[in-house]
Amino acid sequence: MIYSQAIAYLYGLQRFGVKLGLESIARLLQAVGDPHRRVPSILIGGTNGKGSTAAFLASILQAAGYRIGLYTSPHLLDFTERIRVDGQGISSIEVARLTDELRSLVTALFPEPQTPHLGPRTSDPAPRTSHLAPCTSHPAPRTSSHPTFFEVTTALAFLHFARTKVDFAVIEVGLGGRFDATNILDPEVAVITNIALEHQEYLGRTLGAIAAEKAGIVREGSHVVTAADSPEALAVIAGACRAQGATLLDLRAACNWQISRSDLSEQRFTLAQTGEPTGEFTIRLLGRHQVTNAATAIAAARLLRARGAHIPEGSIREGLRGARWPGRLQLFPGHPLVILDAAHNPAGAKALRGFLEEQRFAGRLILVFGVLQDKDWIAMLQELGPLARRVILTRPESDRAADPRGLVEAERFCAKLEILEDVPEAITLARAVSERDDAVVVTGSLFIISAALRALGVREATL
Repeated sequence: MIYSQAIAYLYGLQRFGVKLGLESIARLLQAVGDPHRRVPSILIGGTNGKGSTAAFLASILQAAGYRIGLYTSPHLLDFTERIRVDGQGISSIEVARLTDELRSLVTALFPEPQTPHLGPRTSDPAPRTSHLAPCTSHPAPRTSSHPTFFEVTTALAFLHFARTKVDFAVIEVGLGGRFDATNILDPEVAVITNIALEHQEYLGRTLGAIAAEKAGIVREGSHVVTAADSPEALAVIAGACRAQGATLLDLRAACNWQISRSDLSEQRFTLAQTGEPTGEFTIRLLGRHQVTNAATAIAAARLLRARGAHIPEGSIREGLRGARWPGRLQLFPGHPLVILDAAHNPAGAKALRGFLEEQRFAGRLILVFGVLQDKDWIAMLQELGPLARRVILTRPESDRAADPRGLVEAERFCAKLEILEDVPEAITLARAVSERDDAVVVTGSLFIISAALRALGVREATL
């Protein structure tokens, strides 16, 4: 099998849809010797900020001298971005080799694929994994069907990390937490970044219900960090920790941080944490929300240190400063300045708006915007539309993309609205009609960011 064949096989598994549950991933991992049990891990869930927090923490641990595996999803330009060791993506050769190995096992273990389904059903039995936190928002889903794209990819990542002998694996949860394939892990530290309304068809209609699903990554006697700021969500997470006898570090109660510099090049902040030295830190990821993500990574690193890891404060500072996370408030200087941000829900749009207002772009930006069908685009454009003097609606490169002609209700929030379905053409138009001090902001979906990066000549999303 060569790389193109491996990718074709993996993407072919998308026909099995979204399947929440742990039995299939458990069977597959058992067949390859349970590699996930051979590597200490940190599991990072939440709604927004998971990937950034994971990138910060991986960079900190690498600066401390550890060999680090990082698993995130989705990717921007190439599948190999999802699985990294010390910042380097897995090689295409290794993807092909491991996929070939796993395909043989999948064929043997799951010879009769069932009809795929896209969510939990009321008749589904409870999963066999007994240490998961209970959830009242949804019954347990069916777990015996053919492995999905995400399950096989997750198994591939764990196998790669075990065989390359990483010291820690930093793992981003895919969807939810309780029934996500990554929740097969027994992490050293669990992180829940925040809770917002998203994927409600799978996770529940309220913040409390979604928090219950996210809190499914809490283990008995474990250590948990959360940056959740919703009282409803925080109460659910705290309750899950009490039920499991887990120790919870509420970031906003235990830490206080003050930003001393926030511009288009970097951010500096001072963080005071109960029982820890006060320090000054610099990050190159932009937006005040990234300071919260950095503070979350600091707290997680210090918990790992308390559990025996060697992580000096100097390594924390070095790791934070060196962290990169492409596609999130990524700037392309010039006239006009181009800003790419993968905000894909109202909470992300609100964070993006905060950055644009703080940097005084309100009223002098051209917004290129496109979303997937299941997103709350009205709430997103309520945040971003009033800042733009011109909005260009476009179509993400996905079969789940929303038709931009169906977003014309955005006229309520936008001074001038037009439609250009092709993303590169939309960006070209935005740059052509911009004035010297304008910024072109491209957002709404990671698929749009991928297309924008290619249109701007970027061929590799490096950390």
